[in-house]
Amino acid sequence: MKSEYTRLSRVEDFVTRLIGSAGVSGQIFVQTLPVTLKKGWRDMVLVDVGRGKQNGAYMSYTVNVYLYGRPTGDLQKKDAELIDGMEEKFREAVRQSSDKHYEITEEWCDSGYDTARNFHFNVVSCTVKAHE
Repeated sequence: MKSEYTRLSRVEDFVTRLIGSAGVSGQIFVQTLPVTLKKGWRDMVLVDVGRGKQNGAYMSYTVNVYLYGRPTGDLQKKDAELIDGMEEKFREAVRQSSDKHYEITEEWCDSGYDTARNFHFNVVSCTVKAHE
């Protein structure tokens, strides 16, 4: 039986609240980034929740959290310190999470560069289990 907590939008809300309460970034977006980025933004987060699948008494979702940091200097160097700080705050929030309807665990991480937006990023992929 599916509950209201297994709705995709509720899972997105859970993850964005987790990120916001941990102080990872003031710019948190779901599914897509805005077309125009403000010059004052040094960082931002994109939450991408994939399709859920029934797994016994709960629904399981893959959630990719993209931690974006603006490059520094003329050489567009990755601001590793900024992104590492964001990642540490997010990972700590995952470790401390005690929501009664959602269980979040980290699966893997990677890094990349978004040429369209000129931002470096680390992506942390998690599994979220939603249950009654």
